[in-house]
Amino acid sequence: MIMAEMTSPEIDALPRDVVVLIPVASCEQHSYHLPVFTDSMIGGEVARRVHERCPDDVLVLPVEWLGYSQHHIRYSGTVSAISETHLLLMMDIVASMVGHGFKKILIQNSHGGNGSNVSVLLQRLMERFQNEEAEFYSRWAWASGEKLNEIRELGGGGSGHAGETETSMIMAIRPDLVRTDRLDADGERDGMRVSGVASYHRFDQRTEHGGVGDPRSATAEKGERFFDASADEIADHVREIRALRPFERG
Repeated sequence: MIMAEMTSPEIDALPRDVVVLIPVASCEQHSYHLPVFTDSMIGGEVARRVHERCPDDVLVLPVEWLGYSQHHIRYSGTVSAISETHLLLMMDIVASMVGHGFKKILIQNSHGGNGSNVSVLLQRLMERFQNEEAEFYSRWAWASGEKLNEIRELGGGGSGHAGETETSMIMAIRPDLVRTDRLDADGERDGMRVSGVASYHRFDQRTEHGGVGDPRSATAEKGERFFDASADEIADHVREIRALRPFERG
């Protein structure tokens, strides 16, 4: 079911064990050649195809496009929440659905910068809803790297941000938005600056023009395969989550 297309009484009539799929994404720069809504377009299309595969098992919410993109903020067109706002926004969306009695929530994330907050969100949800039967899950909007690498020519190193994978996916659904005359390999200048030590840097510090990877090998045909592999995998997870029995309370 697509929630945006349903009436309130129709939603109220749904069984409460259907999986609520919440796509979270971003609005941010994607190098010279892709639109700023790339992550949201990809996440929305994956969710749509998941629905096609298991329409009776999933309730797809609208894409939550405001993500954590502070590392892209110096590029025009990037619209970002701060971490606290983003976390609270996702919490309020989930809490609304739990308040309506839905028991199984799956966060589908299509933006790398959201990852840390999604992890914290699961912790906070577990803390907040200790007396509910609700269960909370998250996963990436893409299929596993192993499946994607069967399609990629350049492997994971050619993808990154606005590389082969994302460019192919936008070519598959909105080829008119891909500036094919501006495809250019970028890549991280220094990668991990100190081996074994984590850090967080802006993309204008890390890259020449905001991309990581090489989009020049992208094709619409690959994009279709990326979408289908991702939707197949997530639909399988939706079915598994719906089939789960509630935890036995001690």
